[in-house]
Amino acid sequence: MQVGHDSWTFKEGAPADITCLAQTNDGFLWLGGPNGLFRFDGTRFEPFSSPFGDLLLSNNLYSLFAPPSGGLWIGYTFGGFSFLDKGRVTNYASGIGSVYGFTQDRDGIVWAGTSSGLWRFDHSGWQHIGIEWNAPTGRVTQVGFDSEGILWALVGSTGAPKDLICLMPGTGRFKTAGSNLLGENFTWEPDRTVLTAPVAPRASDSGKGSDERPPAYPVISKNLQMVDRNNSIWISPWDKPVVMRLPKDSLRDVQNKASPAISETYNVNPFQMAQLVDREGNIWFGDTRGIHRFFYTPLIRQEFPKETSESSDFAVVADDNGAVWISFGTRGESVIADLYHVLGSKAERRLPQVISSFAYRAPDKTFWFSGERCLWHLVRDDFVRVNLPPEVVNQFGFLQTITADRQGGIWVSFGRHGLYRLANGSWTPYGGRDDLVKTGAMMIAFTDSLGRVWFGYTKSQLAVLDGDRVRRFGPSDDLQVGNITAIYGRGSEIWIGGEFGLEQFDQGRFRKIAAVDDKWLRGISGIVETPEGDLWLNAISGIFHIRKAEISEALKDSAYRIKGEHFGIREGLSGIANQARPFPTAIEGTDGRLWFALRNGVVWLDPTTYSEKRRVLPPITIQSVSADDKGYAPDARLSLPAHTSSVQISYTAVSLSDPEAIRFRYKLQETDKHWHEAAAATPVTYRNLPPGSYHFSVEASDTNGVWSDKIATAEFTMLPAFYQTLWFRSLCVILLLVAVAGLYQLRLRQLARQYGMRLEERVSERTRIARELHDTLLQGFQGLLLHLQVVFDLLPTRAQEGKQKLGSAIDQAVEAIREGRDAVQDLRSSVTVTNDLALALDTLGQELAVDGTNHNANAPVFHVEVEGAPRDLHPVTRDEVYRIAGEALRNSFRHADAQHIEIEIRYDQRQIRLRLRDDGKGIDPKLLSDDGREGHYGLRGMRERAKLLGGELTVWSERDSGTEVELIIPAAHAYTPSGLPRSWFAERFFRKAQEGKR
Repeated sequence: MQVGHDSWTFKEGAPADITCLAQTNDGFLWLGGPNGLFRFDGTRFEPFSSPFGDLLLSNNLYSLFAPPSGGLWIGYTFGGFSFLDKGRVTNYASGIGSVYGFTQDRDGIVWAGTSSGLWRFDHSGWQHIGIEWNAPTGRVTQVGFDSEGILWALVGSTGAPKDLICLMPGTGRFKTAGSNLLGENFTWEPDRTVLTAPVAPRASDSGKGSDERPPAYPVISKNLQMVDRNNSIWISPWDKPVVMRLPKDSLRDVQNKASPAISETYNVNPFQMAQLVDREGNIWFGDTRGIHRFFYTPLIRQEFPKETSESSDFAVVADDNGAVWISFGTRGESVIADLYHVLGSKAERRLPQVISSFAYRAPDKTFWFSGERCLWHLVRDDFVRVNLPPEVVNQFGFLQTITADRQGGIWVSFGRHGLYRLANGSWTPYGGRDDLVKTGAMMIAFTDSLGRVWFGYTKSQLAVLDGDRVRRFGPSDDLQVGNITAIYGRGSEIWIGGEFGLEQFDQGRFRKIAAVDDKWLRGISGIVETPEGDLWLNAISGIFHIRKAEISEALKDSAYRIKGEHFGIREGLSGIANQARPFPTAIEGTDGRLWFALRNGVVWLDPTTYSEKRRVLPPITIQSVSADDKGYAPDARLSLPAHTSSVQISYTAVSLSDPEAIRFRYKLQETDKHWHEAAAATPVTYRNLPPGSYHFSVEASDTNGVWSDKIATAEFTMLPAFYQTLWFRSLCVILLLVAVAGLYQLRLRQLARQYGMRLEERVSERTRIARELHDTLLQGFQGLLLHLQVVFDLLPTRAQEGKQKLGSAIDQAVEAIREGRDAVQDLRSSVTVTNDLALALDTLGQELAVDGTNHNANAPVFHVEVEGAPRDLHPVTRDEVYRIAGEALRNSFRHADAQHIEIEIRYDQRQIRLRLRDDGKGIDPKLLSDDGREGHYGLRGMRERAKLLGGELTVWSERDSGTEVELIIPAAHAYTPSGLPRSWFAERFFRKAQEGKR
């Protein structure tokens, strides 16, 4: 394993003078110092600001402590404690003095060492530990628990000898475990417990006068000392501004002031409380310049005698015994590259100079290297120059890839300048074949274990030479990787990698592979399949390791998204894989080591000794809930006010190793059917949520894409407005039901009233008919019977008088018949009459004119006149108007002795008006005032009909001056909908439309 080092200084946004560090349960790294408190998520530094407006006691911090129970304790240089939890700050101020450190026991009791002694927090307040605990007075510079639960403290002034005291579990009195100790610091385990050893500290009178001896003692030193999760110890010597890393077994050598056999030194000078091992195994130090991160990586950078930082082209090929050949150079005016043979960790330069287009090991165990205007063929220890084809000798800078076929021929690509095959010392363009691709640029060539030769081109074009047959594939065959830059396979299954992804070819079919993060499969230019079936890819985003089980699942399920280990910049990768040449950028050595060529170097990894990266699931937390831009602390009983239009939820999961590799998925259970995935912890906003209770869930993946089984939730309630409450809705339903019932009753009454009115009309009409028949036919026939009886009595004795009476009876019978015919004529429905009212009345008038019952010697002159455009009348209105007019017309013909009778019909916008005039003898005024003769219903019936139509009937008459009858009915009652008048605008529009049709 190799150690990597990252740092953030003031230029990168880190605070200066970081004197204390702590990591809280939510994964954030907290930094303190004289400039205040800051929070770090692996990418951004954020000054602390309470969302509730709470303030710290001071900006000058000396110590930080994140207890396992949650929250963050803060100690100040000038005294005082503060506890920070979920944005809330609780301050505890008293005569405490400088706070040097904190620790917590198994019962959750927090202890603090200060310049005024030892303090204890028992969940309610801070208590000073004095003589009742047998604790010495004085400055407590170090305090901590060991793995056995024993509390240890160093008591004494800085730079002076210290006393070591301890408190055994379950007891209430401190004991002195050592005196006059020269050390200043405990040695800390990764979990911030005190490292102990069976040997008592030096210059100690430990155990004197004590029946109980501790099983082990803290390892005390003048230096700052801390053990990491890889079992190495980090030491900052008290007299040197550096940090050293050495094996834990070398700690005794350091204690004995002997030089360790193996050590690494870094130019970091940390503060006493600014050292930390986080949960992912990173080692952190704070100093005056900023913050430093150290981490372990399995990627070992190959060192060369020559500086490689300016180089960009590295070609790697495996040799026997785990050795490799590496050539590297820079692109530009000089294409000459140096060739090195690497065995173990030693790199030796070899001649001749080459160019870094490719390096290839043929099946006969000879090597081929690209050179200036030639190829170099290494046979045993001799480099043999092989000249290029004359027509492309000057295109040596375009040498792209090389492979050998089963006949021993060498295929060499010059990119867009063509493909050549070398056999028996002769070059043949395209191997003498016409069926190979001759357009586009060939990027990579590969010969598999079955002897098939694969040629990869730009734009997802692939050709396979299998024996004497060539097969070609492209996007139409589901090959969609863009420029093909990597081909590899151990058997019949062949892996194809390119710009846009990874696919497997097997039995004539391509299968696309998808990852939880699409970036991991972009720009693949190196593929290695291990004997165990794992895949190692070298791509733009870094190195990606995929287990065989993941590959099998992806090949069974096309929708499956693979997970795996990813190594990028944060894992110590110094560059990215080439995308043009040389290819391949990943190979497997003969000793099983994997080699990866980057733009600025070469790294290797031994999969046989490497164990997977420490898998730590990042803690996922809800940071805040805001409603209409007002923030709220996450609370199980959070209620948001009515009329809230938007709710925003902020969440996060922190990985200090690789923060950008964390992925998220979330859903609001009441509205989202499926999880929504997100590549970053961007706040989620929901708009216009109806009142009710809601449950928001979010989970995070680790840096390898594995989803955590821990879910963070935020529950909140949207309070309803008064009109959204259940009681209001219930009231509305009740009122609606009442209204419906009322309308129903009203409709029933309306129907009953209409039915009653119609029934009354029918009864009235029948009554009128009965009366008319009674007044006409019945009375006439009754009188006729009486006359006939008289005639019958007179005939035997007075025949002449009986004859006269018989003539009078005959006249009376004729009159009865006429009156009956008039009644029947009144009952006749106008349905048999045309809808033209004027024509119907004119027809009636003509019939009356020729009727023999008229008293006039000469028939009167009859005329009907129409004004305005005739409109369709409602059938009921038409019948009633016809009957009213008919009654008036018969009266004029039979009783008025008129010479002229005229009817005028006027169709207006607002009404229909009918007038009947005659020049007859008129009507007795008394009859007009009494609505006709007693027992007759003609005039009265006319008025009743007009009233039922919603109209008005007026009669004017004087003796010997004629009679005028006027009937007016409103348009809404008279006309049918089609006959109603249009508005001015509608009339204009209709007229325009008609003109347009013409």
